[in-house]
Parts: sequence; C-alpha cells; structure tokens
Amino acid sequence: MRKSPGILCIVIGCVLLLAALGLYGYNRYEDAQAGAEAQVVVQDLEQKLEQTVSKAESTETSSDSEEMLSPELPVVMLDGYDYIGVISIPAIDIKLPVMSNWSYPKLKISPCREFGSSRTDDLVIAAHNYESHFGKLGSVSVGDNVIFTDMDGVENHYIVQKTDILQPTDVDAVEHSGYDLVLYTCTYGGKTRITVFCDRITEPAA
Repeated sequence: MRKSPGILCIVIGCVLLLAALGLYGYNRYEDAQAGAEAQVVVQDLEQKLEQTVSKAESTETSSDSEEMLSPELPVVMLDGYDYIGVISIPAIDIKLPVMSNWSYPKLKISPCREFGSSRTDDLVIAAHNYESHFGKLGSVSVGDNVIFTDMDGVENHYIVQKTDILQPTDVDAVEHSGYDLVLYTCTYGGKTRITVFCDRITEPAA
C-alpha cells in the first residue's frame, strides 16, 4: 500500500517541529545554567573584592593613595579561569563576571575581555547572547549607566553614548572606537553584532 504524499509531509513536519522544540529547550537550559554559574562566580568575586578593599583600607597611607595604578588589570583565578572584574548594567538588570581573555568555550561561562583595559580607557567586553548574559543588550539606551569594578575594587562608571549593529568583520571599529568602553554580543541569527559604546563619567548619572 502506497503512503499518501500528504501523510508523509505531515510526518516530516512533526519531526521538524519536535527537533525545533528540542533545540529551543536545550538552548533555554544552557542559558539558565550559564546564568546560574555566572552568579556563583560573581558572589565569589565580590567576596574577594571585600577582602581586597578591607586590606587596602587597613594598610593605606597618603603615599599609597597617590600611587598611579598599573595599566594592567589585576587578575583573580577561580576554578581555573582568570577574571578581571564584574560588569553591571542596571537598566537590563545584569551583573556578570568578566574573564581576562576570550575564547568561544569561555563565552559559554562568562563575558570576556577581548581588548584593552579600564585603566587605559579602551576596554572591549564580548559576551554570548544568552538572555542571562548579553542577550538583552539591544534594550540598552543612550544615557544608561554601566559599571565595571576591577579586582582592586576600583569602580569605573560609564554612560552609554550610542548603540549600533556591526558586521563581524568590523574589528577595528570595535577595538579602536575612541570610546572608553565597548560591549557587544551576537544577534540571534549570529550574522551581526549588537554593539554598545560608552564613555567614562566621574559621577554616576542620575
């Protein structure tokens, strides 16, 4: 007995639908897991920051306070990974650790520094488009605040100056943008990059 082409199409459609649902479910699971792991790292880093700040306050002298900071950011190792600090964007309710250097496997754990330093005003941070990482970066608006705290406890405050959609090949536009801080992530299709350009401010914007 020959099967109807219509039935075959329905079967194929059901298989494709189940595959899509499975992929969606896996992506949501991976997103949630990445977010949970990142928050554990943030808590650990904040504990280390408290210890660092307390120690600095107990040993600080007038000459220490005037000492110039090294342009190289301090690094703290956790679970075999080097971290340079914590990035916070209140407008989209995220606070995440930042690894010292990037690779695709590392991006599944945490945002990563791609280039530069907060101490030389050319820091570039990349992250996966997980909703728990930089997936909501496209909702950031001009005027929003961004805070990067390094592992010496130095808080760097920025304000968003512009947002843009760039091609993956626009490396120079990201690494040599002229802005003090650049954040970016892939769009969901992966073909372009949502990019946020920020400048340093001395006081947090109201």
